[in-house]
Amino acid sequence: MFKKIISVLISSLCGSLVVFVETLDTSYEQITFNNLIAGLVLGLMYIVPIVIVLGIPSSILIDILIKNRDGKYKQLIEIALYIIFGVIGATIVSLIISLDDGTNGVNLLAFKPICILALSCSVPFGICSILWNYRLKKSPSQ
Repeated sequence: MFKKIISVLISSLCGSLVVFVETLDTSYEQITFNNLIAGLVLGLMYIVPIVIVLGIPSSILIDILIKNRDGKYKQLIEIALYIIFGVIGATIVSLIISLDDGTNGVNLLAFKPICILALSCSVPFGICSILWNYRLKKSPSQ
């Protein structure tokens, strides 16, 4: 469970950096340390709950799917599953947001930034998870 917490923190930081860069308007203000911290905190406020609610169950499901798999493409399949689950999570969030504006489908204009944000969280989460699994498997043999 410790590796999931570390993965959540790292993926949430990556996602909040994406939010910070997206909301940054350099034409009117200078980039300062306070702007960076404010952007990161704003991103973390919205991203951490979504990563916990959607990311950890997805990661557990991916771990169950990949557990008995052997072969040289195991890590590649696992990262592909994290990308697929990131897109599925973005679709779920887009559908939830679209309920608010009265539409009955995914708003494609809102889906692209949400998908980019979801992938900026799910891919680092997957990389951290793969590295933790690889590191934990290598430790006892040393």
